Amino acid sequence: MSDKVVVRFLKAWRGYSADELAGFDPDVVEGLKSKGFAEVYEKPKAGKTAAAKTSSSKNTGDPGAANSPAETSGATSNGAEGGEGNAGTDDGAKP
Repeated sequence: MSDKVVVRFLKAWRGYSADELAGFDPDVVEGLKSKGFAEVYEKPKAGKTAAAKTSSSKNTGDPGAANSPAETSGATSNGAEGGEGNAGTDDGAKP
């Protein structure tokens, strides 16, 4: 059994959208890379995420901004993200 290589798609390919991650055999990855569909994905190191960089740059210049309600992630704490707020509800509509 061969190891899978994780790629990040740069453009749509066979049901995958740009910026999606998927694992393939190394020979498939080479084909995707050579045709410009994907690049090998390297997991970001802890503490070096884009969100950490942007949040630190937002708060420069205003020391009170970190404590303002706009800077808190209330959407995640109340279940508004990830579909948690609607889990188990059925409005009876059929697709």
